[in-house]
Amino acid sequence: MKDHDKGNVYVIHDTMKRKKKKKKSRSTTASSSSYSNYTSTTHGGHDTALMINHSNSRGLNDGNFNHNEDDEINFYGRKPSTLYPFLYSLVVGIGALMFGFGVGYTGPIKNVLQSKTEGIGISSSQQDIFGSVANIGAMGGAIVAGALVDVLGRTRTIFTAGLLFLAGFLLIAFCSHVSQAFTILMVGRVFCGVAVGMVSLCVPVYIAEIAPAALRGGLGSINQLAITTGVFLVYMIGTEVDWKQLAWISAIFAGGLCVTVLFVPQSPRWLCKKGRSEQAQSSLKRLRGEGYNTNMEIKQILDGLENEGGNQGSIADLFRGGAKKALIVGVLLMLFQQFSGINVFVFYSASIFEDAGVSDANLSAILFSIVQMIVTGISCILVDKAGRRALLMTAGIGMCASLILLGYYFWLKDNGYYMSGKIALVSSFVYISAFSLGFGAIPWVIMSEIFPGHLRGIASSFATCVNWTSAFIVTEVFSSMKSAMGESGVFWFYAAVCFLGVVYVLIFVPETKGRTLEQIEGYFAGKPSPDQARDGAGTGGALVKLTTLLAVLFIGVCLFVSSF
Repeated sequence: MKDHDKGNVYVIHDTMKRKKKKKKSRSTTASSSSYSNYTSTTHGGHDTALMINHSNSRGLNDGNFNHNEDDEINFYGRKPSTLYPFLYSLVVGIGALMFGFGVGYTGPIKNVLQSKTEGIGISSSQQDIFGSVANIGAMGGAIVAGALVDVLGRTRTIFTAGLLFLAGFLLIAFCSHVSQAFTILMVGRVFCGVAVGMVSLCVPVYIAEIAPAALRGGLGSINQLAITTGVFLVYMIGTEVDWKQLAWISAIFAGGLCVTVLFVPQSPRWLCKKGRSEQAQSSLKRLRGEGYNTNMEIKQILDGLENEGGNQGSIADLFRGGAKKALIVGVLLMLFQQFSGINVFVFYSASIFEDAGVSDANLSAILFSIVQMIVTGISCILVDKAGRRALLMTAGIGMCASLILLGYYFWLKDNGYYMSGKIALVSSFVYISAFSLGFGAIPWVIMSEIFPGHLRGIASSFATCVNWTSAFIVTEVFSSMKSAMGESGVFWFYAAVCFLGVVYVLIFVPETKGRTLEQIEGYFAGKPSPDQARDGAGTGGALVKLTTLLAVLFIGVCLFVSSF
């Protein structure tokens, strides 16, 4: 008998040897109360006995349990492929890249559309509508995707979003050739906004469902990395071409998404939910490699669906039992992401650069995009090692410290005192780095992990819609907040939100690192083992303490330097 990962999975390879080892097998089983299920399967003509631990004997926040690659060795002794999930995640990541193109398109073209020679002669108010209507479209796209993702499947919904991106950018490129130019421009922008909302839901959900548990966080972070890369590319390309050429280039990328996603396998979990278990097994073999025995993983998925009673899920089910607990976590993380001040920061970034002696607004946007890409890439590496909780709390602390300093900078400026603009610039880079490390990517990763399978589409739609609605609200109320609280007060308000976010994560958000989606679902359903912990032990406490110390030192050094 071969023991993998402290006895979580026992595999007996030879039927003839089973009788000889029967006594030993019984004693081993009796010594561990966590082995609760015994099944027999047939694969390739060999009768194989599998003993599976279904009880999740360690808690989600127990740092001593790590679901590593050794957990996924099958009875042939082969690990699941990491290459195929990575490649397929990159392909659907083109959808997230288009997300970046969609939201970033208006940045480099600025007010050129108002020109009657270079643009189409729209008014300033029409320019504002063109910039903000994508957020409204994204709200609708999140709702539409919530329905389509369960009806059409994950990949077909991403394909549909690709078609909308393609149509939207083509309409923008052609709008100057028709009499109702502004109307066509707006229709194209709405199409792009709806597509952004759709991919913001579908891409993280698909990646979460195809990724091995040990890699799910890193692969899930590809979503945010692709978004930041898209924003960077659209700024870089937009500085060299006009707005119509930029729309054409964006349409080419959208066409690439439509073509490549056709070669991506459907989510095995969605196929199992639809009763197509044979197709699910075939899809899983494409994801894990032909040499990998998929029986165990398919059985875990089917067992999870059986525990759900075959329920297809309804809106009312979102507010019951474990689904309600997961929904609260997912929604609040989205609120903390949007109310962390990221939109206000982007609004003020050009002003901060000018005070530091850099007058090129495009340069500031490009530099911040580069920082976002680099740090998001680091987050991809760390999220499955340090854990989701640790990175969220570390990011929240860094964001809080930098926002406090930025608020102090604007308070001094408003009251006639002097503080070097370079300190504000450094604080800005700290803020965008911290945001990219945690609250930029990880709320999307956690959203894709925590919802029950039969409610994943509806629940993810709800959380995504909350995210886009919050982004719209933050933008719309900014002027009123600035009038009532002053510039410094706005920054300090968002610093307080970041602090509350750290406290919330510390107390209420479970660690999902290394857990299967079925284990996470069982946790929220209130079916943990007796020794399950909720104190977050082993989930990056040392990293959080170090970050807190560095944040205090950072504030102290900046205040000391500014006194000269």
